[in-house]
Amino acid sequence: MRFRTYLIFLLSTLFVVSCSDEPIPKPVGYFRIDIPDHSYKTQDTNALPFSFRYADYARIDMPDANNKDWMNIVYPQFKAKIYLTYFRMDTALSKYINDCYTMTYKHTSKATNIEPEAVLIPNHNVYGLIYYIEGSETASPLNFYVTDSVDNFLRGSLYFNLEPNNDSLAPVIRSIETDIDTLLQSLRWR
Repeated sequence: MRFRTYLIFLLSTLFVVSCSDEPIPKPVGYFRIDIPDHSYKTQDTNALPFSFRYADYARIDMPDANNKDWMNIVYPQFKAKIYLTYFRMDTALSKYINDCYTMTYKHTSKATNIEPEAVLIPNHNVYGLIYYIEGSETASPLNFYVTDSVDNFLRGSLYFNLEPNNDSLAPVIRSIETDIDTLLQSLRWR
């Protein structure tokens, strides 16, 4: 009899407690993103006027075989691309820099902050800026350009082929930032 009384008490307590609160929906979850270890290979074909290192889990695509000045570093598992455009400078350096500035600052409508950081690698004549574009809905979280200030100019921008939600993509963005840093540190003009 004692067990039965205890069981009735326990069930009535659970019933009262469980019925007193409104149900609370669970927040939307995101898939786990596994970031591979960083190891790199060299893009060093004589067809390009420069060489660099890039992540071995990425691939190089040349969207136009007739135009070697455009290439993409593709991260298929992240649905991400770094679009690279190379220019053999035939006009003032300021024109190329202003074009990059204009392209980067088109993101201001969705950006909460755009933070430029200097790229200075004087022993390899690599100078430029990386723009870190903050904001959960910005289309491109990172843009950059580098130049030797005389002949060569390389512009890059990171895009994802999905709806922007840079808060949930933060681990991938940080990983690709490391890859871009490696690309810039290893860049050699020909």
